[in-house]
Amino acid sequence: MKQWISVAIALAVSVILTACATSSRSPTQVASNYIQRQDVVVLGKEAYPAKNPQRVALYEKNQSPNTGYRIIGQASVSKHNLFGVARQDKTIDIMLKSLAASIGGDGLINVKRTGDNTKASVIAYQRILF
Repeated sequence: MKQWISVAIALAVSVILTACATSSRSPTQVASNYIQRQDVVVLGKEAYPAKNPQRVALYEKNQSPNTGYRIIGQASVSKHNLFGVARQDKTIDIMLKSLAASIGGDGLINVKRTGDNTKASVIAYQRILF
């Protein structure tokens, strides 16, 4: 029964968000992000190819990469799922990495774990040509 309710809610949210979607993301992706209580915002107009989430680096606290980088987006994940169940930090980190990889990010910096959200800046490494 719970499964059918979840499907019905997901379908309703998908239809509503499809009607309201104004971004370049697909309505399916917008609905999925809403249901997962996560979001990623691209900063700037440059597009980057999607990457493997397992290769995205997570720089905690005062860490930063030893190479040049550009901030290309902001990722945010709720500490609770749609039904209010708390997520483990490891799950949140995996979700952040997937969001970063989806917009072409190589890493996450400025990770802030506050209140109900975990937010991070998505970065892309810059090639330095001599």
